[in-house]
Amino acid sequence: MAHAAVIGAGVVGVATAWALCRRGYDVTLIDRLPDAGLGTSAANGGQLSYAFGDALASPGFLRHLPAILLNHDPAYRVRFQVDPEFLIWSLRFLWNARASAFAANTRAILDLTRETARLMPELLGEVPLSFDHERSGKMILYPSPEACSAGEDLRAMKRSLGFRQDVMSKNEAMAIEPALAHYNGSIASILWSPDDAVGSPDRFCRDLVAALRARYGMQSRFGTEVVGLVRDGNHVSGLAFRDRQVLPCDRVVIATGASADLVPLIDRGIGALWPVQGYSLTAPATEQAMRVSITDLSRKMVFARLGDQIRVAGLADIGPRRIRFDPARFETLREAATEAFGPVFDGSAALSPWSGGRPCTPSSRPLLKRSSVEGVYLNLGHGTLGWSLCLGAAERLAGLMRDLPGRHTTRSVAA
Repeated sequence: MAHAAVIGAGVVGVATAWALCRRGYDVTLIDRLPDAGLGTSAANGGQLSYAFGDALASPGFLRHLPAILLNHDPAYRVRFQVDPEFLIWSLRFLWNARASAFAANTRAILDLTRETARLMPELLGEVPLSFDHERSGKMILYPSPEACSAGEDLRAMKRSLGFRQDVMSKNEAMAIEPALAHYNGSIASILWSPDDAVGSPDRFCRDLVAALRARYGMQSRFGTEVVGLVRDGNHVSGLAFRDRQVLPCDRVVIATGASADLVPLIDRGIGALWPVQGYSLTAPATEQAMRVSITDLSRKMVFARLGDQIRVAGLADIGPRRIRFDPARFETLREAATEAFGPVFDGSAALSPWSGGRPCTPSSRPLLKRSSVEGVYLNLGHGTLGWSLCLGAAERLAGLMRDLPGRHTTRSVAA
């Protein structure tokens, strides 16, 4: 039996572990944090946005770039870095903002979100998980007729791929989601996608890890850091740790999300990944809280109902590689959320703040590929869409790994 090690226990890494376990691999899941789902997956937006896998680099973003650079849009911040990798990433990002590239990238991403949507019921039928999962649907609030008209070509493409989307009036939408009555802002029309869902990503990770241990005997090494590969020639044969013995294995998947700084293990190429920092808050839901996921297009933030809580997420900060929590930026999110939908969450209660960096490729397509070391694979760069892409990306990568013949593990040669 082939032994696969998956580095990273966020939604992408845990989904990859499931894809490999059910294919008969002997799997060990590894994370430098003490449990699964504590990094980038700890408190993201919570929306499983199957119909909204839009690439970040787009003609709309490009048109809006002067306002972003002049700090006229509080939802975005770009801070230039004197770093060759950042400069190359930025140039490649701008190249991917062309209309043709945006359409191709979005179509490729939607292929993966559709696969996640297909696999989620299969996973939940196999193992019982409790992570506030609901197929609640999603609404996009268009602030003007022009904003709605600008998205028609994209909506047509999504409909051609099988996604259900309907444009409706505010009154029609309120029959589905009464909480829209509490929205403070202009709503010209609303895009309704009934098949989108929500779920708590951190609980998903921990519940699925427990299920994989019980069902497949999956092993885990949490609270420990990988420091290098062990090789037999150019084939991986194990992982070296800072404080533990070598783990023999003949497959390695790097799914480290925000900690994609394992440069000795990754031949990702300069300018392939850069973090986009986001923020979220979690608060108790009030009686007026929404049940449907809502995206406020004018404020560029999302609202998701997760059990008895509301998760609000937004902001996209592109700048330093090392991510630090900025209280002022969190306050920007909190103020905008309170202005938009204050009555739906309990602002008098303690708000749980969070911020994380989501490594993004210039195209927004994740890196799903073999590395230059035989037996080492990359599942990285999902950006803001990791939750919606996780099962589809894992399935795609597991298909790539099927082509490699088995090797006997050894501890002979250090990297």
